[in-house]
Amino acid sequence: MSREKVTVLTGASGVVGQSIVRELGGRPVVCLVNSGTVSGPGVEVLRVDLARPKLGLDDDTYAELVARTGAIIHSGGLTDWGQPAERYQRINVDGTREVIELARRADAAIYHQSTSFVHALADSAPLPLRETNVVNAYVRSKLAAEELLRASGVPYVIFRPTNLIGDAATGLTSRGQIVQLMSDWICRGRAKIFPAHPGNLVDIVPQDTLSLATIAAMDAGDHGQEYWVTYGKEAMTVDESVEICVEHAARRGRRITPPRVVHPDELTAAELDALAPMSRRYVEVLADVSEVTACAGGALPSSLDELRSRYGLPHVSDRDAYRRSLEYWSEQGA
Repeated sequence: MSREKVTVLTGASGVVGQSIVRELGGRPVVCLVNSGTVSGPGVEVLRVDLARPKLGLDDDTYAELVARTGAIIHSGGLTDWGQPAERYQRINVDGTREVIELARRADAAIYHQSTSFVHALADSAPLPLRETNVVNAYVRSKLAAEELLRASGVPYVIFRPTNLIGDAATGLTSRGQIVQLMSDWICRGRAKIFPAHPGNLVDIVPQDTLSLATIAAMDAGDHGQEYWVTYGKEAMTVDESVEICVEHAARRGRRITPPRVVHPDELTAAELDALAPMSRRYVEVLADVSEVTACAGGALPSSLDELRSRYGLPHVSDRDAYRRSLEYWSEQGA
């Protein structure tokens, strides 16, 4: 490695990481990955273990990384829901601690990817998040990572995105995530029930909105801000999201019956038992995500207006971006 100061990106092989690499547009970036890979102009790949001292690197390689680090975008972590708390602790919390140590040694700022779901653990939440909620352990680990950053003394900016969809203009995503998978389930007519608390909005954000905001904050040398990368009260309603899926299915030659929207608390054991295993799992996850949104009173907190004015982020319709994401996912043969 040369000694030119560069951006260091954790989690570079993930959905957010690959989106950030694309938006960097060939600028030099050292991509820290544990599994998978990433390629492109300006990309260097370094294999690490986030939770190990010195990221699992030998002394010379770590010292070289410290010398070259100009700024850190920390998107590495365990994002799969429903995992044991110990796994989240090791990767999301202990891993963030090691990234903080790298930043401290390099005198660099951290641009940290958290989750908008941390709002559900706020003292001001109108209802408590159930311990059995599938995202509970994940969200607690992300909140703990944020607390480490605040106490660290290193400069940082925290980004709290909601669930991501593909690129706003093209729908492109490196792999399907929960929104794409569940949308496909609805678009194929397999969803009979859509659990949602009354008044909840469906808040999803294009991945490039998050990437562009992160890079803009880094380029501005900002620190101390905490941004909710969500649509908030601008987000679509449940009925709008379902209608977009119905319209998409029709364009693909499928006439489907929209799922019945029900309050999660009204789901009966008999209804759940009657579902196919995958459908039951999706219904249970949707109910848990609905609870997270209900913890915010139906609309997630949002910093989108501030991000638009501060960094010049384009005004993007979440409805149109969702349609493009569905089209892209279909064209990939999903």
